[in-house]
Amino acid sequence: MRRGAETIFVCNNCGNEFSKWAGQCSACGEWNTLREIKSQKNLKSKSLKIGPNKNVEAINLSKIKITQESGRWQTGIGELDRVLGAGIVPGSVILFAGEPGIGKSTLLTQLIGKSGGLYVAGEESAEQVALRVDRLKLDPRNFEVLETNAIEEVESFFARTQKVFKIAVVDSIQTITAEISQFTGTGVGNFGSVNQIREVTYRLIQLAKGKKMAVIIVGHVTKEGEIAGPKILEHMVDTVLYFEGDKSGELRILRANKNRFGSTEEVGVFKMGEKGLTEMGSGEIDLITSKVDKIGSAVTVVMEGSRPMMVEIQALVTESFSAMPKRVFLGIDYNRGQLLAAVVQKTMGVPLYKCDVFVSVTGGVRLLDTASDLAVVAAIYSSYKEKPMGSKVYVGEVSLLGEIRRVRQMERRQKEARAMGREVATIYSIRELTKSITN
Repeated sequence: MRRGAETIFVCNNCGNEFSKWAGQCSACGEWNTLREIKSQKNLKSKSLKIGPNKNVEAINLSKIKITQESGRWQTGIGELDRVLGAGIVPGSVILFAGEPGIGKSTLLTQLIGKSGGLYVAGEESAEQVALRVDRLKLDPRNFEVLETNAIEEVESFFARTQKVFKIAVVDSIQTITAEISQFTGTGVGNFGSVNQIREVTYRLIQLAKGKKMAVIIVGHVTKEGEIAGPKILEHMVDTVLYFEGDKSGELRILRANKNRFGSTEEVGVFKMGEKGLTEMGSGEIDLITSKVDKIGSAVTVVMEGSRPMMVEIQALVTESFSAMPKRVFLGIDYNRGQLLAAVVQKTMGVPLYKCDVFVSVTGGVRLLDTASDLAVVAAIYSSYKEKPMGSKVYVGEVSLLGEIRRVRQMERRQKEARAMGREVATIYSIRELTKSITN
C-alpha cells in the first residue's frame, strides 16, 4: 500500500521534527519556530544508495601522507587568508554570510578570478555573473558557471566532468533544493525549508570531501543580523564567515565566527570601490572623521585580532520629552551600551534618566572589544557637558563601580596612538574624566 503525504512539523532553529504542532520546541526551547511541511513517503529513488556502508574501516593516521597539495593553499587575497588562518584547507566547507548588497558576491567573484573555480549560480544567470566579472576586470577564463537550483544537477555535473576544481562557490544555499533525501529516500519538504537546507548542505559537504575541494556556501542574513535558516547549518560547516559594514560607506569587515582550522580573532579589512574590494593595511585604516576635537566625540584604540585600529565614537545626549527616553547604540552591543549609560548616571551623577542617548561608531564598524567602554563614557559625558574631551585616546574596560580595568595588549594600543600623534589617557576611574574636559 502506497502512503500519501504526511504532515510533520519542523523547528526552524534546531531542525527537529515533531508529529504535532506546539508553541515551544521541546528540543531547543525556542518559541513559535515549528513549521508545517509535507513529507512524501511514496517518493523513492532506485538510484540512491540509502543506508550506511557496513564495510567501512578505520584509517590509521600514520598511513596518511600530507603533501603540499593536501595542505592549505593561499587565495591571493591576503585579508581573506588572514581570517581563514593562512589560507583555505582542501575539502573544507565555508559558510559566507552578510547583509544584501554588502559585497559577498563581489569578494567571492574576485576570489575565483584569482584562483579559478566553479560558480554555482542559484540566484543569477551566467550573463549576470559575466557582467560582474567584466566590471571587476577579471579574466573570464578562470570561471566555470553552473546555472541550477537543484543539488542533483550539481552532483551530476561533478560525476560527468573531468575537470578538477580547487574551489566551488554556491550562491546561495537558500536557492538550492533537493528533490529526494539521501537518508530516507522520501521528499524533503518545501522550497527553503529546514529539511531542504540541511539536506543540501550535507550533500555539498560530501562533494567537498570526495573531490578534495573547498566549497563556499553563501547564506542570507535576517534583519536581526543572524544567518537565515536552522542553527544546525552553522554546526555542519567547518568555517562561518561574516561580511559586515555600512553599505553607504566604503569600509567592510570580514570576521570568522567559527573556524575549525584557525583562530576566530583575526579580521580582514576591505575598501569597496568602483573596481571591487581592495585590501586595507593597518596604516591605511583611518576611522577618525576629524582631527579637530569635537563635542560628543572620543577616540579609542581597539584590537581586531592582532591588529590595532583607532576609531572614533560619537555621542549625542539631548533632553527627552517622552516618558521613556530613547537609547540608540550603533556599532555597540545594545545591552553593553545600556550598562555604560547606567554607570555614567550612577557614578558621575549625570541625569540620563531624562535624556535621550544616541551613540555611534564611525565607519560602520561593530565593536566587540570592551576596551572601547571608556571612550563611550567619555563621548556621552562630553555631549552632556557640551565641551570637547581633548586630544587624548581613551582605552579601558569600565566596571559596574566606575573603575577602569586594564585591557590586553596595552603597549600595542599606545604605540598605535602615538603613531597617530596622540597619547592614551591614564585614568583609573570614570570620575577622573571631569579633569579631561577642555575648558
